[in-house]
Amino acid sequence: MTDHVVTLRYDSGSMLVPGDRIGNSRHVLPGPGTYIRGVNVYSCAVGKLSISQHLLDEKSDVERSSTSISASVVPVEGRTYAFSQKVLSVGQVVLGRVTRINIQQATIEIIAAQGQGALGETHGGTIRKEDVRQGASEDVEIRESYRPGDIVTCRIIALGDSRRYFLSTAENELGVVKALCESSGEIMTPVSWKEMECPSTKTRELRKCAKPRDIVS
Repeated sequence: MTDHVVTLRYDSGSMLVPGDRIGNSRHVLPGPGTYIRGVNVYSCAVGKLSISQHLLDEKSDVERSSTSISASVVPVEGRTYAFSQKVLSVGQVVLGRVTRINIQQATIEIIAAQGQGALGETHGGTIRKEDVRQGASEDVEIRESYRPGDIVTCRIIALGDSRRYFLSTAENELGVVKALCESSGEIMTPVSWKEMECPSTKTRELRKCAKPRDIVS
């Protein structure tokens, strides 16, 4: 290992999605399936994190110790994402992270898009109560559908103001694709369209789950 301890946000083998921050670029070398934005290294693929040691040239003027960490993301089922500056459009399927919720809506940070990949700039979105799933909106509870930190696939249904999009998960293939158990912090797996289960504690939590699909065209 290096002379100083390099702390990463995820362990080797963790499942990542586009936009997951891996670590600071001064201590982490970006490998395949990653990109640098600002001073940090991020995932640009849906896949597992692979970490290895990398011996640097001692004559290098890069401010790293002689041994550094190299991080790459091994794609699952070919789900890789190039870096994109393109504009999003109505009807497009996007991948986003839930940043906050209230009783009426969930606020989403859009991190990747169908046919475009990991986005080069931040886009915001909103899933309103009536757009969570098909059926009567009065039966929908936002907290039983999403939690902050969840990764969701959504469809853009309208353009809002100030670079914010209105999103929907009212299709079988749309909804939560990655969520962490509140008690254990482990990635849960869907057991129905409305429940996910922790693999270690068997605790179940309510979500609007998505059927597996590849959002890359």
